[in-house]
Amino acid sequence: MAFAQNEFEEFHRKILLDLEANQDLRDKRDTLLSELKDRISDDAPSYRIFHQGSYELSTGVKPLHGDPDMDVGISFNCKPEDFPDSLDVKKYVKKAIERHNRTVKIKTPCVTVQYIENDGPKLHVDFAVYSEDLAGNTYLAIGKESNPSHERIWRQSDAEGLTKTILDKFEGGERNQWRRIVRALKRWRDLKIGHGNIPSIGLTVAAWKWFQKSDDPVDGQDRDLEALLNLVNSMLNGWALSRLYMASPVAPWNDLFGKCTLIQMDDFKQKLEKLRDSLKDAMDQADTHEACKILRNQFGDDFPVPEKENTTKNTVQTFQTTGRSA
Repeated sequence: MAFAQNEFEEFHRKILLDLEANQDLRDKRDTLLSELKDRISDDAPSYRIFHQGSYELSTGVKPLHGDPDMDVGISFNCKPEDFPDSLDVKKYVKKAIERHNRTVKIKTPCVTVQYIENDGPKLHVDFAVYSEDLAGNTYLAIGKESNPSHERIWRQSDAEGLTKTILDKFEGGERNQWRRIVRALKRWRDLKIGHGNIPSIGLTVAAWKWFQKSDDPVDGQDRDLEALLNLVNSMLNGWALSRLYMASPVAPWNDLFGKCTLIQMDDFKQKLEKLRDSLKDAMDQADTHEACKILRNQFGDDFPVPEKENTTKNTVQTFQTTGRSA
């Protein structure tokens, strides 16, 4: 039986997007926040900053398509009824950070700052704009400039609560393995799913809901392959009729896969079944080389395949030192 733990960890090191180590992206963020502080209109309410998304969860993956990004929340000290048109608050942000060396656009869920290099996208920073009512409920500014006024609204959204809920469930080695599993699943999604209706947050919450740590009962070594297989099985078992419903654990408690059409959801299920079968097939291999060949077909060329001679030797050593069958 092959678990390919060394290869899973090497794969993780290759695909992880370490935003703490991405000095350029952090510098751009800091510059933008400094300009926002210095240049925002005196008419704008006071605000506070927080981080959200994969940056705060430490689950970022190097993009196969597009450019790396960072998500920043700007929570304004105002109630939704103070600015019935949510676009008015977004415009405060846009005007403060517009410059000749960047493109600033108001998109439906955020204000995006795009940097270009060599005529192509280099990186971008997304600012999600929030308001907060007297009860402490937060609302996301939805809408862009081309939308009619009735679509420029505030929608309840607890991004900070979501981050806390997810991270509070795990700690130590369990949290480390959970992060590796989330990144592997996100890279698999990027390779196998040809649309954006299986969002990263949906996969992340699925892992939050069903992940269970897996390790060797003898030496305690992590078994990421087994943990991922168990997660995928739980996801497939969670299908209700024709859909996998994945409710956000915080406001607005919406279905995170709700944008998926029935055809897309069926395709998602079929590909998860293929992933499950490949994980089982890999685990059943007697040799790590053969197991990794199967896994590379699901996770792409970043998944390492060791030389067969080396894995055969290691298999023999495993027999001698643990007494357990392969």
